[in-house]
Amino acid sequence: MRAIPFLLATLTAGPALAHPHVWIDTKVEVILNERNEATGVRIDWTYDELYSLYVIADRGLDPDGDEVLTEAEVAALAGFDMAWDEGFAGDTYAMLGDQQLELSGPQEFAAGYAEGKVTSSHLRVFAAPVPLGEEPLVIQAYDPGYYVAYSIPHEPVVTGGAGCSARVFVPDLDEAQEALLAALSEYTPDVDLEAEFPAVGANFAEEVRVTCAAG
Repeated sequence: MRAIPFLLATLTAGPALAHPHVWIDTKVEVILNERNEATGVRIDWTYDELYSLYVIADRGLDPDGDEVLTEAEVAALAGFDMAWDEGFAGDTYAMLGDQQLELSGPQEFAAGYAEGKVTSSHLRVFAAPVPLGEEPLVIQAYDPGYYVAYSIPHEPVVTGGAGCSARVFVPDLDEAQEALLAALSEYTPDVDLEAEFPAVGANFAEEVRVTCAAG
């Protein structure tokens, strides 16, 4: 899991169906080289207002509450959510066809605070350049345990390359909710669902698909 203090957990006691607890708007930028090979993905996360409030308060930032950070405060905020546990996938998954693609850990951290929301940015690079064509490169954003709900409300960006485009696809949320309820129905009342919530996040995954015209 991501090594950030999920302070909201102390405020969300109640039924397990209260999942998710944190909401993140995601922006995806896919970076291509001149051969239409994907070399990396830049991810922006904009946290919901309540979680953002706790991030700022926990670090003693913006003491005057004007939602304007000094340069020093911006520097202190950068990378606050980038100390990942070993094996954490960063809630970002890349595939080409059936092939799962390896992404590096986060690089080039940045963060900001505006309109009551914290936004962080990071770059992840592929282990090797990924040739693109008509078969889409798929970038998914989701938390397997569905503690965090990711959405992709922004138009994806393709930087570099030629003749390439990207589109956002959204899952059938009714089907995803049915799968969640079915998974929960298998648990007995004595199970602590906050500790053992089923791994249903992929059912809610929004994704970006990138394709390139044949050369």
